[in-house]
Amino acid sequence: MSDNLFEDDDKRHKKQRQSRELQLLTIRNIMKTENGRSFMWRSLQNCCTFDNIFSDDAIKHSYMAGARSHGLWLESELKDAAPDEYIMMRKEHLDE
Repeated sequence: MSDNLFEDDDKRHKKQRQSRELQLLTIRNIMKTENGRSFMWRSLQNCCTFDNIFSDDAIKHSYMAGARSHGLWLESELKDAAPDEYIMMRKEHLDE
């Protein structure tokens, strides 16, 4: 019985690793193209990732904080999956 539990855990972990690898591969494929990097840059900007989100209006501040939280998550995913392309993306858009 306990061997089955270990096998089930191994299968679950293997499936999780495969799922994560597929997620990272998807991001790498998007970041390979200039259009993909441009879309990701716009997404990061739309999430206020690089902005000061402070507002005296608590509702506006909460909204902006949620958007920025998502942007920071996306930025982390991009850095994990495609660090060189992330740097290239920044250069492409900050040098404009």
